[in-house]
Amino acid sequence: MTHINEQDRVPMRVQEDIWLALQEAYPDPLLGVRLGQAMQGSQMGLVGYLLMTQKNLGAAIEQLLIYHPLLGEGGQFEMRRSSFYVELCYQPNYLRCARLRVETVLSICLAQARVMTGNEFQPQSVMLAYPTPSLAVQQQYQHLLQAPVQFNSPVSGIRMRPQDLEIPLMAADRQVMARLKPEADALLKALTSKSLQLRVAHLLQQEPQLSREQVAARLCISPRHLGRKLLEENASFRAIQDEVRSHYACQWLREGEKTNVDIAAALGYCDESAFGKAFRRWTGLSPKAFKSGCRNPD
Repeated sequence: MTHINEQDRVPMRVQEDIWLALQEAYPDPLLGVRLGQAMQGSQMGLVGYLLMTQKNLGAAIEQLLIYHPLLGEGGQFEMRRSSFYVELCYQPNYLRCARLRVETVLSICLAQARVMTGNEFQPQSVMLAYPTPSLAVQQQYQHLLQAPVQFNSPVSGIRMRPQDLEIPLMAADRQVMARLKPEADALLKALTSKSLQLRVAHLLQQEPQLSREQVAARLCISPRHLGRKLLEENASFRAIQDEVRSHYACQWLREGEKTNVDIAAALGYCDESAFGKAFRRWTGLSPKAFKSGCRNPD
């Protein structure tokens, strides 16, 4: 069992295990929506209070774009604007249970926007970048979200009217907001002091086969500069890569759906033998012995 101090963030691999367990325990296609609607603004801690005390919905969204890393490193928010609409988009950083987690996040955002505006805010639509389900399930989504739902969208998000950004918030309080912001800034600064290793981990979680050179290219820096900057954060590319790859290797071996050759390719190894050597270094076991132990835990 992984021990986590109250002050520590839950590691991404542990988060994935929790989400996977939830998904397996509750095979409900609308689980994410239900989880998000059950969330209270106060459960978002400092960031939740900071958002609630802004003058209007637009200001709250601006603060969300800045401070969402304090809520978790599972994805990024982005605001897209046109003459006719504004879209608050969400792009996940994770591989496992992505749909469940994206729908939870968007449902939280929608529910909190309604609470903060005294139900004055009603979105144009909720966009989901996932295949269209059956008509019966589509109707359930629209009933729970109380909004039109667009599936097969290019990106997941909430579409609203430009004038919706001006809707005032019920708990707007400039003085309280001014007291909360310095604390949020300090926490964000402490978090971003490790921002590069988080970005590297996110890239590898999305594509575990990436090499150091490929990750550096995605970040638009040289491999040598990547190594130096990670060292400044008391981290190394090899350690981050090993953590991500060992996590997925163990997960795939437990599931038993991929062969060792498939896993080796998915993790960026040239052959099964190279993967086997790396796996022994991570766990002290061969992939075969690990898989056998999963089948016979006693």
